[in-house]
Amino acid sequence: MKKIFLFLAILSLALTKAGAAEQDTVNHCAAIIREFRQIPERAIPRDVLRHARGLAIMSVFKAGFIFSGKGGQGVVVARTRHGWSGPSFIATGGAGWGLQIGAQVTDFVIVLNNDAAVRAFSRGGNVTIGGDVSAAAGPVGRTAEG
Repeated sequence: MKKIFLFLAILSLALTKAGAAEQDTVNHCAAIIREFRQIPERAIPRDVLRHARGLAIMSVFKAGFIFSGKGGQGVVVARTRHGWSGPSFIATGGAGWGLQIGAQVTDFVIVLNNDAAVRAFSRGGNVTIGGDVSAAAGPVGRTAEG
């Protein structure tokens, strides 16, 4: 009985810590959206947001010296009949090599224009090898290399 109680106590502490980490991710993504809205040249046009079926918001850290690694996390939210859904958590990671040195953090807001795009971002287990992605957020474009 004591072992079960101890196990449940440890599990609840772990879940509480996980919940705090998820809340930190949500708070960071909300800050990204606020930042994008406050800088006119980075703002997503209202008409684009009005027709969006969802948004993927994430922050990606990349560092390397010849070999590189990158990782990031964020959320996907979908438009519902009553507003926006709660967040679905997403993550990305990768490795590379080549002539490179340095570190950078890039914030992304990806506008999802149809339900299939929302499902693709919400589904787990996708792998891309050697992929490139380009995205435009309002009048300013953003590029990410995989």
